[in-house]
Formats: sequence, structure tokens, C-alpha cells
Amino acid sequence: MPAAARAVRAFVAAHGREPTLLVRSPARVNLIGEHTDYNDGLCLPVAIDRELCIALRRTDDVAAGADPAAGAHLRLVSEQDPTPAVIELPPPPADTPPSARATGWTRYVQGVAVQLAASGQLAASGQPAGADLVPWQGALASDIPLGAGLSSSAALELAVAVACTHLAGSVPAPTELARLAQRAENAWVGAATGLLDQLACVGGIAGHALRIDCRTLTVTPVPLPAGLAVVVIDTGSRRELVTSAYADRRAECERAARALGVPALRDLDALPADAASRLDPVALRRARFVIAENARVDAVAEALTRGDAEAAGRLLLAGHRGIRDDFEVSGPELDAAVAAAYAAPGCFGARMTGGGFAGCAVALVDRARLEAFTETFEPAYFARTGREAVLHVCSAVAGTSVTVLPDE
Repeated sequence: MPAAARAVRAFVAAHGREPTLLVRSPARVNLIGEHTDYNDGLCLPVAIDRELCIALRRTDDVAAGADPAAGAHLRLVSEQDPTPAVIELPPPPADTPPSARATGWTRYVQGVAVQLAASGQLAASGQPAGADLVPWQGALASDIPLGAGLSSSAALELAVAVACTHLAGSVPAPTELARLAQRAENAWVGAATGLLDQLACVGGIAGHALRIDCRTLTVTPVPLPAGLAVVVIDTGSRRELVTSAYADRRAECERAARALGVPALRDLDALPADAASRLDPVALRRARFVIAENARVDAVAEALTRGDAEAAGRLLLAGHRGIRDDFEVSGPELDAAVAAAYAAPGCFGARMTGGGFAGCAVALVDRARLEAFTETFEPAYFARTGREAVLHVCSAVAGTSVTVLPDE
């Protein structure tokens, strides 16, 4: 059963009536341009047809005495956790110490509400911050694998943000929603992510990848060639982004930019001749990767636009070598998946995708040879790792959206 239908069914089971809105928010896979977003660089993600859905209904039209679940809060049940997320309204102030914040997946929901209140995005003149956050109850269902590097957290953040703004009668621009969701993840959850995930989830365009300039927030659609399949390979390995070395990589890039005298590594087309004397070996490797990766984004976009899947695939392989050797955020399962994929029939190229260390790889595959690719890849990957991978043949879809459902 699709996530949308499961969300509606879960809402009725939990709340005893029909929802009035359905918000869908897609996962994303990044074709190329990894760890470039927080370096003001370029990336090329695709919003894919693995989605998170929230069925919901406002509750300020129900007397609290008539429905104990009604009242001034957001209440969200999930098929993946028996404990609901309950966010009191108005939400806590933005300077609430981490020890007093929600935990687990509830923290993402709470963080979005906090950022909406703090931004004044919804507040009418003379009202306290958060006063225009409309209370609602909802049910969540998702087809996005958790912890796999497909941005399940950004999908959740954007779904909650769109639900809240829609109920309040506000229609922020996609870039505003993306920035708000990023602040929730950075400042409230504590994950030092860039803007790639949120902007890809909210700004997706069917049939296209998105070339994102993370400095100007310019988004340029890049058509995907007919007959080219984007295959996401879930390696079965998992990571925890907040406790991983992600923040270390960001700090290393910032250190390299300062030593090279530029605002961000985006500002360099090549390493200066004296880079080795100005940078420590770790910072040198990080800078070398980011500079090369930005160039690969434009090269892949150009290759896809002209329908040259072979050239795009070679660039993905080069990107994986760089992220493995210079940025050092790959992992054994990811390396095995890339090697097994590239050796399989019909594969033009592959690389790890997401924050790194574990999770997913992405492969560009001739759609006419998908069966042969799958039959060859699966035993080869198992032989290398002892794990069974899950393959997702994906389509590029539109970004986060809301649908009004018939009222009961």
C-alpha cells in the first residue's frame, strides 16, 4: 500500500475521523556534488519517488473537552514509532538548551515549529511569536529508508513546514521553506548539514535533476535522458549523522578556505601552486576534493543534457574515487556496491551518495538492461559483503506538496 494510503488509514485509526489534508514529501538522491553545499558550491540532486506522507486535520475547530487529543499542540503519530510526537503551542523558544528539547524524530518536528515561530513567518501584527501556528493532528507513513542517506529527515521537516504554513494561509517560496528546515536541523537538532537536502526535497521537478548553486540558491532543471534509470542501492549499512564525522569534514573545509584566503572553497577553480605549504595534509585533501567535485557537477549536468550517459557515468566513478580517497567518507559496503554495480551489465557509472560512511550508492543504468543489471549485481554484492542490498529503481518527481482531501 502506498505511503499516502497508509497515512490516511493510520489517521482514521488514531483519530476516529477523516483527514482533510495530505502532504507528501519526497526523498532525494544526489547524483554528484557531495559535501559541496556547505562550501557554497554546486550539487546535482534528484527528488525521487520514495516519499513520506502526513495525513492531517486542524484541531482548533474541536472543543478540547470533546476530544482529548485536541488543543493547542501538534500531535503526529507514526507507523514507525508507537510514541507520538506532541509539540505544545506556542513551541519552546529558540534558545532552549538541548537538554530540554524533544528527543528522537520528535525533535525534527519540534525544530520546525520552533523555527516557524522564531522567524515570524506566520505571526500577525501584535501577536506573540508562534501565535499563528495552527494546532493539528496527523499520521505519518513513509517509504524512505531511515538512515540510508536519502534525506528522510529533510522530507519530514519539509512536510511539517508545508502543513503548518498551509493551515496558516501562508505560501512561502521553496527557498524560504528550505532555509527554515535547514535551520531546524542545524540549530535545533544539531546536525551541521548544508542546504542540499531541503532544497532538493521541496524544489524537485518531475523528470529532472536540479543543478543547485548553494551560494545564490539558483536552481536549474537538468533533463534526465529517456531510457536512463537512476538506481538507488541501499547497502544495508547505517550511520548516525549527528554523531558521525560530518561536522569534522565541515570544519576541515572551513580551515582550508581560511588558509587559502577565500570565503569558501567554492571560490577556487584549482588549488594554488603553494597549497601544500599552506595547508596541512588533511585540509589539502578536503580542498582538492571539493574543488574537483564542483567541476564535476557542471560536467555531469552537461553530459545529461546532451544525453551522454557514458560520460556522466565516468564522472560519477571519478567522484566516488575522490570522496573515498580525498574526503574519506566512504565505507566498505559503499565501495563494494560501487564496484559491483559498475561491473554489472548496463551500468554507466556509480558512486556513494549522501553524507557518507554508510547508507546508499547511486548508479546510472540503461533501463533496457535493468533485469540483467539486477541479476548480476545482487550476488556480486553479497559475495563481497555478506549483506543483501535493496535496489530502488527511481523516477524524478516533483517536490513537497499538499493536497486538500474531501471532508467527511
